[in-house]
Amino acid sequence: MKKFLSFIMSAAMAVSSMAVVNVSAEGENIENMVILGDSIAGGYGLDTETEYTYAQICADYLGCNVENYAVDGLDSAELCTMLETLDDEKKQAVSDADVVVISIGGNDIIHYTSKTILDYAARRNFLKPEYTADDIPEDPGMYAMMHMINFRGEGSLQEYAESGITAVTDLNRELKSLSANLRLSTGNNAYGENQGIIPNQIIPNIEKAVKTIDSINPDARIIVQTVYQPMQFSPEFVESEYGNGKYAMMLTQLREDFNLVMDTFREELRTVEGIEIADVFYQFTSLKQLSDSCNATPGYAYYFTDIQEPLESQNGGKTKDFHPNQKGHLAIASTILDVIGVKNTSLDGLYTTVFNNIDDNKYYPTIAYKKFMDGIELVPGDVNGDGLTDTVDAAATLKEYALVSAQKPETFTDKQKMIANINHDQFVDTVDATVTMMYYAKLSAGNSMDVFEFIDTLDK
Repeated sequence: MKKFLSFIMSAAMAVSSMAVVNVSAEGENIENMVILGDSIAGGYGLDTETEYTYAQICADYLGCNVENYAVDGLDSAELCTMLETLDDEKKQAVSDADVVVISIGGNDIIHYTSKTILDYAARRNFLKPEYTADDIPEDPGMYAMMHMINFRGEGSLQEYAESGITAVTDLNRELKSLSANLRLSTGNNAYGENQGIIPNQIIPNIEKAVKTIDSINPDARIIVQTVYQPMQFSPEFVESEYGNGKYAMMLTQLREDFNLVMDTFREELRTVEGIEIADVFYQFTSLKQLSDSCNATPGYAYYFTDIQEPLESQNGGKTKDFHPNQKGHLAIASTILDVIGVKNTSLDGLYTTVFNNIDDNKYYPTIAYKKFMDGIELVPGDVNGDGLTDTVDAAATLKEYALVSAQKPETFTDKQKMIANINHDQFVDTVDATVTMMYYAKLSAGNSMDVFEFIDTLDK
């Protein structure tokens, strides 16, 4: 190790002052943006004093005006009604928009799922004592389901799931039927004909909404977000909360079924004419292939939401929340901006400020991290901007760390600091220099992986 450090320190002596060129914004000029949809677009659960919606992040990045007309709880049918009854001010905003971004479909899925599970809980006596089947709303949300069902303890859903093979079979049949009713418009499930909530309800409503927008503004680019899958819990959370028994197995089944549901939504969305797709589902899952999702690597929705936070009382605020947290809004923003195709390499705006203020950003999933870095056209490790991540970069990083450690003036620009911090843990240090050298060694040995693929192999 001493020889290694000595080598890169020697190389550092040859490194002169380095500048990273700012690439000016490219692509079409975006002046006006309109956001439509549900509570995901509205920023439900964010601290309005200290946190930012993806609409705000995008507007700041693009330097454009944004009008956010998102409504908590909005479903796809209500979006169509809303667009057909826009007041003059909102209609003018849509008419003036260069880009219209839509987040919709999640509430359709949530209402159907919650109603199905609540009805099942009522039949099996899993509702809490203060509730009966008559108390189940017609279109319940996730909040109602979480508070009405007795999930743990005596007479609970978990106790039933752990009771034996009959219960497991019953629960699996219920989940499979639920998934089929959401995904499939043909065939039958255990309870009858599949209802096809996605192909028969959500997609036709999106098509109708797109046509309405097009009639108001035929020149607007319409971007529709895919719906992410929030039931991707970390392995540590599942083990600590539910152990390794049959209930944990049911959660595995739930994740697999809803991976398919949300994948069906994104596939069906590709059939809608006149739109571009921001694949939020892919970014939140952050796995190269959906088939890679397993108990060990379920996907990273738990990082981009607060779904694993403790459940509190009705007035307890943002807990067990499937809505995007600040990290989730940044991931959605980077996905939308990638679709728009405008590049802004400045580090002064919300785009990078939000990332730098995330306490645990070193755990930002690699696929989503690459999308974020693409937004400012930075390649981790290449501090001298010559297109290579190599020994010279490692030496420069180590030299900078030595200066900071000795409390001497820094030489790196903010952009170089972000590039040098190859493991994105908020510190530029010997670890970064070592990782840079490790990556260079991989390339020298003939390995063709890019730096993000290499980062993904590191044990965070």
